[in-house]
Amino acid sequence: MDDQSPDYKNQEQTGSDSFFKRLYRPGPLILMFSIVFIIFVALGLFLLTSETPPPPVILSPPVGDENISSSKVYQEKTNSYMEDKVKQADLSIIETLRDENLDLNELELVDVEMRRSNERGYHFQVLRIPSVVDRVQFLNTLRYYLNKRVPEAALLDNRSNEAAIRINELPTHRLLLESIPMKIPSPESQQPKLAIVIDDIGEDHAILKGLLKLDIPLTFAVWPNASHTRASVELICEKRRDLIIHFPMEPKGYPEIDPGDDALFVSMTKDEIKKRVAENLSKIPEAIGVNNHMGSRFTSFKSGMDIALAEFKRSDLFFLDSMTSPKSSGKDSARSVGIAFYERDIFLDNVRNVNSIEHQLKKAEHVAFNQGYAIAIGHPYPETLTALKQWNANRDKIINIIPISNLFPKSH
Repeated sequence: MDDQSPDYKNQEQTGSDSFFKRLYRPGPLILMFSIVFIIFVALGLFLLTSETPPPPVILSPPVGDENISSSKVYQEKTNSYMEDKVKQADLSIIETLRDENLDLNELELVDVEMRRSNERGYHFQVLRIPSVVDRVQFLNTLRYYLNKRVPEAALLDNRSNEAAIRINELPTHRLLLESIPMKIPSPESQQPKLAIVIDDIGEDHAILKGLLKLDIPLTFAVWPNASHTRASVELICEKRRDLIIHFPMEPKGYPEIDPGDDALFVSMTKDEIKKRVAENLSKIPEAIGVNNHMGSRFTSFKSGMDIALAEFKRSDLFFLDSMTSPKSSGKDSARSVGIAFYERDIFLDNVRNVNSIEHQLKKAEHVAFNQGYAIAIGHPYPETLTALKQWNANRDKIINIIPISNLFPKSH
């Protein structure tokens, strides 16, 4: 028996059922569809008339940088060193020539002399400037760039045919401003030799390929634990170029400046040094020598260097001191253990500017003329690759560019 009354049933039917019956009548339906239509029309008009935002700009990496690992640091910071200030002054001269529309190819490096400041070497230079039309304007422009790049520098004008640059009261540049070039004899040397070493190989594979295409017998220093160590070694061996190990060593700035977990540290015991050397040498058995990556602290640690160099000798390797510290014990340790030893003369690309790097290459030529040989070290930068191409096309062909293995060591 149904206990619900007829009135209750009628009341239930007038709830949601009656609402939808009223909603589905023609009038409300037309109104609802009209509102939806108006909304879609308005949205379409907005999309058609609004300005389409430009596509996002995706910056491609510079040529040759696509394989560089951000965890790797190329060089110790050396901005406070005198030689780096000299290179900034070199760049100031180059910028002045550019602004004054003077031919950079006519900038002549007449002579270079190694001098010392606080135990660190720097190169004093004699430069013949291309013919200057407005002497005052030229010197004012040079003062501007020197003040911008080397605030410690002073430009001295003797009001005649020369000017000079001093940095921290030390003479660094003699500028010859003659309109008519003077004949200044160049140092004489029998077949001066120049070896060029490219450090930090193993990260940027594209730059390595570009360097290997150059008609220059470069020497390549490969990181033992880089992203592309083996691939780089195989390429270098295929091209029959000199291959050495770029061995990480502790810098003075450690731990802020990190040479990597595979480095030699002054805190290591004798056994730890020997083990680390063995580990890194095993990664590149094709190597003929070793040079230091960073290492301004470790290379000054003679007892540690004696151990490391003795291990290098056991593997029949030579040692090239990159000279990241003027207090390096590399030469003394080499004599102690009887290993073949070389020493860097010029860093090419502390200033990453093509014209500046070309100027450093010309310095290396003059060092080779003066002492019969020179060793220059550069890095796998696009600017260095470009500078090497341009320099090689116009360099003094008297200079014999050789792999480092063809250079007689300083000691043995």
